[in-house]
Amino acid sequence: MHIIIAGAGEVGFLVASELSEEHDITMIDKDLEACSRLAEMDVKVLQGNAANVRILLEAGIKQADLMLAVTGNDEVNVIACIIAAHIGVTQTIARASNPEYIDRPVQHRKEIGISYMICPELVLAEQMAQSLYFPSMLMNRELAGGRLQLMEFKIDEDMPFQGPIKDIELPKSCRMLALNKAGNISIPSAGDNIMPKDHMIIICKSEALSELRGILGEEGSRHKAMIVGGGMVGFYLAGRLERMGFDVKLVEINQQRCHEIADVLSKTMILCGDGTDISLLKEEQAGEMDVVFAVTGVDEKNLLCSLLVKQLGTKKILSRVNRMTYANLFELVGVDKAISPGQVTADVVLQKVLGVEEVVTLSDERIELMDIMAKDNSKIVGKNLIRMLPAESIAGMVLRGETSIIPDEHLRVEKGDRVFVMAMLPAVSKVKKLFVA
Repeated sequence: MHIIIAGAGEVGFLVASELSEEHDITMIDKDLEACSRLAEMDVKVLQGNAANVRILLEAGIKQADLMLAVTGNDEVNVIACIIAAHIGVTQTIARASNPEYIDRPVQHRKEIGISYMICPELVLAEQMAQSLYFPSMLMNRELAGGRLQLMEFKIDEDMPFQGPIKDIELPKSCRMLALNKAGNISIPSAGDNIMPKDHMIIICKSEALSELRGILGEEGSRHKAMIVGGGMVGFYLAGRLERMGFDVKLVEINQQRCHEIADVLSKTMILCGDGTDISLLKEEQAGEMDVVFAVTGVDEKNLLCSLLVKQLGTKKILSRVNRMTYANLFELVGVDKAISPGQVTADVVLQKVLGVEEVVTLSDERIELMDIMAKDNSKIVGKNLIRMLPAESIAGMVLRGETSIIPDEHLRVEKGDRVFVMAMLPAVSKVKKLFVA
């Protein structure tokens, strides 16, 4: 497939990294430094404006199967996609953040020639909201149209899932896929020992959620949340939490923005102030919150706010991190989950491009969940799934028609199986090769 990507920033770079081995990629960016960063990648690079027809023609737009426009300029992205659609490109995806263009995380805009318009800030806010199904949950992603769930938990001292992995009993329809120990993520082995503050990533059938909730002793929902930052992420997140029944406090430093939010969100308490002001946080009882979201547009403010509310005793802290390289640092110093708008946007783009439900990259790009279809001539068909997978990978679930199967040592892959595999990055390409026809 011939793919043109406009924008070599975080999203464009991640998508190109994922697709360049199997597809013909041309990257366009105005910035010389961004173009230079692509030198070691097997892609064609053009320096220029992606909204320029001449540049698009030079990139091979007439032969392209996909136009992906993810620059930091909404108008450039929209124009590039409209031009591509006019020339005949069948699939176009544009990144947009202006609320005049988009008011949901992902929207169709086929009437103007854009297959999908994706808003990084709204995708981030939606994923943060979804993490609140359980109080201990840090991340929750629906897979396979809601049939499966991918979840990350922080292990508390009173949780039953502690001790040697071989002694831990999850519900029969759940499987542990990865462990995160103070920033060190790995595929679990029988000799591992789960301790308080570890993060556990599992996959399960959606019908197992109630059983899992009962085992964790989390039948009751917690309902107090504070959001620091009233920008697009904070505003959308507050609206979602209102609808979920949370008591929400939102802290925003800009007085005009506070008035704008208050006019729309009648159930949210709007506090005009600095989210890094310790006296304000104490006065508003930030330490008694069940969850605090630090979602300003400045990484340093989000980190400082997170550290302050942690000292005050907040139960769970989720933070926006604009530079993905900081995500691991945030979590090392006590943030329960640091999420990058660029990373979640790249995941959504890859879902649309690859035609699967989910491609999920976790923990600072070091581990990936793949949803792969076994085709007629795939090497894996007829073979024992567990034995064929390389080291540093694990099979989580197999969808065979309407049946969801937790794979065991006897399961053989059949044509048409959708296999969910978690793999450390060195093993990702090896896993994919098993499914190539």
